[in-house]
Amino acid sequence: MKKWAKLLCCVLMMGFALTTCLAGCATVSNIHNSSEELIYNGNSAVRVDGYLYYGNAYADYSSFSTVSDYRTSARVSYLARLDTNAYEATSGDYSPTEVDKVANEVAGHGNDFMFVLGQYIYYATPNTQKATDADGATAQYFNYTTIYRSGLNGNGKTRIYTTNGEVSEMEVLKAGDTYYLVIFAGDTLVKIDLSNNNAEEIVTGVSSVAMPETYQKDKLGSSLNFNGYIYYTTAREETSSGLTGNVVYRVALSGGEAERVYGANTDITLVDRKRDVVFYSETRSGTAEIYTADVSDTSSTLNPFSTKTRFVSASSITNLNTVSRSSENELGFRDLGYVYTANEALRYSTLDGTKSGAITLQSEGSEITSYAVLLVSGQTMFVSTSTGIYRVDLSQAFNGNGGNVTIDCATVVTMTAIQNSGLYAYDGKYIYFYAQLETVEEDKDSSEEETDEETDENYYLYRANASTLDGNYQLLGLTNIESRHTTEE
Repeated sequence: MKKWAKLLCCVLMMGFALTTCLAGCATVSNIHNSSEELIYNGNSAVRVDGYLYYGNAYADYSSFSTVSDYRTSARVSYLARLDTNAYEATSGDYSPTEVDKVANEVAGHGNDFMFVLGQYIYYATPNTQKATDADGATAQYFNYTTIYRSGLNGNGKTRIYTTNGEVSEMEVLKAGDTYYLVIFAGDTLVKIDLSNNNAEEIVTGVSSVAMPETYQKDKLGSSLNFNGYIYYTTAREETSSGLTGNVVYRVALSGGEAERVYGANTDITLVDRKRDVVFYSETRSGTAEIYTADVSDTSSTLNPFSTKTRFVSASSITNLNTVSRSSENELGFRDLGYVYTANEALRYSTLDGTKSGAITLQSEGSEITSYAVLLVSGQTMFVSTSTGIYRVDLSQAFNGNGGNVTIDCATVVTMTAIQNSGLYAYDGKYIYFYAQLETVEEDKDSSEEETDEETDENYYLYRANASTLDGNYQLLGLTNIESRHTTEE
């Protein structure tokens, strides 16, 4: 009897261990995050005390038609980790063998987003569950996004939330002492309280949103400070008044009812926000203009959208970034103005609007075209094309007398094929990006018969020193070609 009891106990313990493991066993060694605040380095990688977490390779989820396609991509586009403290790159063209797999989900993709808070990493992956669209149709929507959280060793992986539409914007914001993940997907605005991971769909029927950018300590000019409100537009509910157009509301991130802010007889689209300055498009008599509203004063008696300031004549703007200069004030920086794209041209404007103009980028006398703006830190902007990443000194525009300017850019890296959709990470020293493998020349004995080089067309994560010149890239992703892996001496 004692033997059977002992056997039963062993079986139960094995079953408990298996259940615990399925719920999320540690996949790599654990590390301790020494930072009490959010760590965010950009959408494709996050660095924690020298340990880099990233999507090993880029996956194009628009090509997925079945869950099997997702799983196939996950074999190479998984959430990876590399100890960069111990990593010494011997060559920019070879993968470090020290790459660890933290999670099996696709972590490198077009809607990349990852950050670390406390002892947890949060990351986005294409949705693999069937969902129902606005018309009630059930199908597989890989362009929807699922948010996961796990320990820094991969333990305790939990699905936090899956969107009901394609993500337009996702930010991590702090209100009071609490961090929130705020998502605008489809027509729904969602907030997730990261102290308890509770998700709340704040409002549906949203047409546009204005929320600050996620704080990034390595970007000069980035800040946690904002007024605590999210602004959004919805269709006008009143039908008896005869008014048309839409209405601007605000809602406190910490909770409470939404408040109506502005509702003129016009069409309004919120296009961006930099801290407490909201940029929006308003159409009057068929003409669209971009205006700004300073929403730093949250008193109910002030309507900042009624005291708007015209910014530029355009129907929309993109790639809006704040340009700042180091300062000894409490923030450590002073804003100079903005750089943005309007009417298919890169432009700049000082805060007071007295200096503005178009910017032409060139390298070695040739104009740079078809580029994606990656980030702006201080007065330095980084842009990428399908074959290069460039460093742009914006002080040439802001220190001048206004008008159109041409800026000669420094080449950070040149490669054959860079994934040029705006994915990046930046830790103050390195800029991270996805690119295809470069061709390497292998040393061969003249007596050996030449063989065809193995091919691998995936886009893997690379890094390059952002302050140096061309040719300093290092491959971080672990390739499918074993001959392209580094070997220990």
